[in-house]
Amino acid sequence: MSPRQGDLRPGDRLRVGIVGCGGIGNSHARAYRANPQVELVGVVDVIPDRAENYARDYATTAYSSIAELADQQPDLVSVATPPGSHVGPTVELLQRGRSVLLEKPPTANLADLDTLIAADEASDGTVYGVFQHRHGSGARRAHELLTSGALGRPQVAVCETLWYRPDSYFLPDWRGNWAGEGGGPTLGHGIHQIDLLLHLMGPWTSVQAQSSRLARPVEFEDVSLAMITFAGGAVGTIVTSLLSPRELSRVRIDTTSGTLEVDHLYGYRDADWSWIPAPEAATALRNGRDPGEQTTGDPSAPVGDVWGDSRSVDVPSNHAAQINRLVDDLLAGRPHETTLSAVRPTMELVTALYASSLTGTTVHRHDLAPGHPHYARLDGGLSADAVTARLVGA
Repeated sequence: MSPRQGDLRPGDRLRVGIVGCGGIGNSHARAYRANPQVELVGVVDVIPDRAENYARDYATTAYSSIAELADQQPDLVSVATPPGSHVGPTVELLQRGRSVLLEKPPTANLADLDTLIAADEASDGTVYGVFQHRHGSGARRAHELLTSGALGRPQVAVCETLWYRPDSYFLPDWRGNWAGEGGGPTLGHGIHQIDLLLHLMGPWTSVQAQSSRLARPVEFEDVSLAMITFAGGAVGTIVTSLLSPRELSRVRIDTTSGTLEVDHLYGYRDADWSWIPAPEAATALRNGRDPGEQTTGDPSAPVGDVWGDSRSVDVPSNHAAQINRLVDDLLAGRPHETTLSAVRPTMELVTALYASSLTGTTVHRHDLAPGHPHYARLDGGLSADAVTARLVGA
């Protein structure tokens, strides 16, 4: 934590800044402005006019450099620049003792992530990754109940990010290429559901994946599919697409006691979650005998409504959910769970998806050490022609 953070007391306001005044930075700025415990002390962008517009919209000050912003002694700075440019600003802020809330994906590869972890360890500041789907009330309840065993033992998982992005989405010069985005939708879009999946299911062990470039004008994939095994013995599938007109984000976990599922789009509320207990024995025996009959859990089952009984205040899974929790944690001197080390397994899984799909092999988590071809680059250092050949089947 930064020096001032050690002196924070309940009732103090957290001083924050923003680096990167594009679209996603607005989500940070709106959440900060709505929190009475926060003071937005300044913003920075490589385009001065954009920073000035932010400063006017959010009643703060535009600065010309990260150094000037850091001189304002912020306790926390959001880095909301394009994915391929996260490392430089974050390292500079850490070197100046500032803590950082880093937009997803935290980096474009594991090598850069480990660079930030090392800079974090050498700094008075700390980096937290933006994975807001962990912080909605539904995921918090699901994590607690799955971890405690109250919902049974996970056996099968389904993770889907089925979104639609037209060709025009890739018109900005930093989109559609490895240099600007670091990777395709598996990294930039599906990572939210992938992180939620791991948060609920626990450590993964191996991945077998396939990626394709079917329609979009990009250097990487526009759809990917994977089979994953978990340390606890469960198995799952992950599908990420930018070609799906009926958009859906879904995580489904079938346990020994029932099915837990969240269906949403870009953020969930409690109403988007469901828990269906496994059918009692007599009902289960009829499954499949009448194709027109669908059996569900027995509402009179003695286990009771474990999921329903866990309801409390509904907190949607947006940026405000994580930012408000982070602000509370910092002001109270509590740890916040999405440190870089805590989210590294998510980046490892994303890396494994690329490595498996581009090499045609099963990738194990323990494979992804320095020296692995995909540790420093998600494309594994392959040429553009080689990547294209593997993605389009040429």
